[in-house]
Amino acid sequence: MTPDQQALFDLNILINTAENQGDGGFLQSVLAPRLAFLRANRVTVDEQGLLATVAAGGSRTIAVINPIRVFGDRAVVECVVTTGGKKYHNVRLFVRLAGCWRLLGWANEEWVPAKYVAYPSGP
Repeated sequence: MTPDQQALFDLNILINTAENQGDGGFLQSVLAPRLAFLRANRVTVDEQGLLATVAAGGSRTIAVINPIRVFGDRAVVECVVTTGGKKYHNVRLFVRLAGCWRLLGWANEEWVPAKYVAYPSGP
């Protein structure tokens, strides 16, 4: 793994931890100046919409799908988050701003293995 890939891997683990702990402050600190977040229910929200629902007590687990793709100062991270007995495929777009990776876009949907030809067995 390259240093950028490792940093992004670690950041995604920390995002998951912050969601479980209800740490909206940490989440806010890793967001780009604007965020678009597509929820699994197909509703798109911004930073305020995301942070308004962050609450402690979650039991999400995360599996980052490799490879993490880095394109200079842009990167795409895919992961599967399991919560409430369901799995959700997440695609996260990061940009490097002032030397730090920031989350610019985030979209998720329920994991349906048949839809993910590249990952037939799941994470």
